[in-house]
Amino acid sequence: MKGLFRLKLIATFTLALVFGIVAGIFSLLIWLSGASGLSALSLALILSLSMLLIEWWLSPVIIRSLYRMRELDKREHLWIHQIVEEICEREGMKKPKLYLVDDPTPNAFAFGRSKNSGNVAIHTGLLELLDREEVKTVIAHELGHIRNRDMVVMCIASTLPILLYYLALALTPRDERRGGLGVLIFLFALLARFVGQLIVLWISRSREYFADGFSAYITKNPKGLASALAKISYNLPKYRKTQVHSALRAFYISDPFSNESLRYEMEKEKRYGLLELFSTHPLTYKRIERLKQIAEEL
Repeated sequence: MKGLFRLKLIATFTLALVFGIVAGIFSLLIWLSGASGLSALSLALILSLSMLLIEWWLSPVIIRSLYRMRELDKREHLWIHQIVEEICEREGMKKPKLYLVDDPTPNAFAFGRSKNSGNVAIHTGLLELLDREEVKTVIAHELGHIRNRDMVVMCIASTLPILLYYLALALTPRDERRGGLGVLIFLFALLARFVGQLIVLWISRSREYFADGFSAYITKNPKGLASALAKISYNLPKYRKTQVHSALRAFYISDPFSNESLRYEMEKEKRYGLLELFSTHPLTYKRIERLKQIAEEL
């Protein structure tokens, strides 16, 4: 989907820009301080934790402003509030604030500072594409992120790449950072940062599986979430509100591949398996196959 690709491209560019700015500031401060070894690592840790606290505190404010979202009117979308209240009551969770984003991209996301101050934003495009049962499974997925404290987990994990970067630099004596050796050390530090980023992405994909499982078990409707994922990810023309059950009838345990369009999209996605290493989300076909396993169990 062009809109989703554009958002991912912007997010990737922003992340690279932020890392470049932060890394430049940290490097300058450490260089000016004359620190090396353990003292340089300690300084890098203090600066990283400071950035983490700022990000943790400001991110909800920035997200609300960036997406120009408005609170979801209970009179307008009472059924969504009822879904959230039902799940939160069952799980002993505090009900998060609900927001509506005027965006045709079928999407929803959770954000916030903690389990008790969570928020769920729903795009108008999601409500237009999915039926109510599918919307319920997607909302349950986002509530799973809040219940599992994924916002905090990923916020902390995001410091790993930059810490590995400075760890590689800090363990090198200052007098060895010149000439060709200095270039090699810098490249090694970049490699450490790259490996750290891959670990963060792996953590993110793992949390998506946890949220999928939470949704499947709490709603007892894994096939509804699978149907929603197929609609959102593959954008097949025949996956529409009035045709969801016929379009995915074969997914309902007995034969997951009888629908040729769905089978084609899943098989096509398998060809790009290595690209998953650089994604925050697992490939959709893997999520659908895991949901099929849960459906068989239920």
